[in-house]
Amino acid sequence: MSASQVQALGIQTAAAEPASNVAGQAYPAEIRVPPANETVLAAPVDGMIQQVRVAEGETVTQGQPVASLLSSGLVTLQSDYLETLATHRVAAQALERDRSLAAEGIIAERRLNETRGAYNQSDARLSALRQSLSLAGMSDAALDKLDQTRRIDPVLDLVAPQDGTVMEQMITAGERVNAASALMRISALDTLWLEVRLPVERLADVQPGDRVIVMDNGIQAEVILTGSRIDPDDQTVMIRARVEAVDGRLRPGQFLRVRLEGADQSDLLRVPGDAVVRQGNGFFVFVATEDGFDAVAVERLGEADGLLTIRVSDTSEQSRLSAGDEVAVDGVAAIKGAWQGMGGDE
Repeated sequence: MSASQVQALGIQTAAAEPASNVAGQAYPAEIRVPPANETVLAAPVDGMIQQVRVAEGETVTQGQPVASLLSSGLVTLQSDYLETLATHRVAAQALERDRSLAAEGIIAERRLNETRGAYNQSDARLSALRQSLSLAGMSDAALDKLDQTRRIDPVLDLVAPQDGTVMEQMITAGERVNAASALMRISALDTLWLEVRLPVERLADVQPGDRVIVMDNGIQAEVILTGSRIDPDDQTVMIRARVEAVDGRLRPGQFLRVRLEGADQSDLLRVPGDAVVRQGNGFFVFVATEDGFDAVAVERLGEADGLLTIRVSDTSEQSRLSAGDEVAVDGVAAIKGAWQGMGGDE
C-alpha cells in the first residue's frame, strides 16, 4: 500500500506505548475477612440475655465479658455438680477409712474393692459434670469458687473468644436464646483479603507473589491464590490477595478498584482500542512499514480508558511490534479488506 493510497483512504496511525507508562486496567475488588480470622460466639446453654456489654464495631480482647446470660439450665448443672461433689467427698472419706481397716486386717479385700469402685464412679461423674459446666462457659476460677462457697449463680458471663472487632451483634437484652444460638461475630482485622474479579484472558499474566494496588489509596496486597472456577456469566476468575496492617483504611464488605502489577510487564504494550481487529479466532494490529502495513497477531489482555493492553502472540514469528511503532487506528477496515484480498479468508 503506497503513501498516496494511505492518504486517500484516510488511514491514521498512533504509536504503541509500553504498558509501564500507563496506570493499567482497573478491576473491581471486594474486601473480605479470612475465615480463620472469624469466630462466632454462641450461647452455651438455653437462657435469657440479661445484659449486652459491647456494641457492633467495638474492639474486644480475648476473655473480655461481652454479655451475660441468665439460665435455669446452668442452675440445674450447678445443682447436680454440688450434689455429686458432696457424694464424692463422702466416697473419698469411706475409701480412706477402708484402706486403714484393710491394712489392719479388720475388713476383707473385697470390701475395700467395693469402696474403691464407688469412689471411682463418683469421681468420674464429678469430672463429667465439671466438664459440662466448663463447656457451659464457666471458667476454672468460677468452678473453684463454686466448690468453696457452694453458692449457685444463675448468671453466666459470656466472653470474647478472640481479640478482634464485633462485626455483627445478633442479640438484645431480654431476648431468649437456645443453646448453640449465634450471638456475636468477632473478626480479627489485622489481615484481610482482596478478592478481584479478573477477565479470564488475563489469568495467564497473574501468579502468586504478584502485587495488587488499591487505586484510591495506593495500599499494596500480594496475590496468594488464583481461582479454579470461571464464572459462566461474565467469564471472570477470582484472584485473592492478602493485605496486612491497614489500620482501618480497608474494611470488610468494601468495594474498590485495583490494578495488577505482574512480575514482568516488559513485553506488554498499550494501543488504542480501534487498532485491534478480529480475524477468525485471533486478533491483529496493522503495523506501519515502508511498504504499507504488516498484520501482527496479538493477545488482548485488558482495556481501560479506550486503550487496550496487548502482547504480541507467539504465532507472530515474522513480524514484531515494539513500543514506538505506528499502528493503524483509522481506516483499519480498508487495510483489513486489502489484507484479506491478498489471501486471507474471513
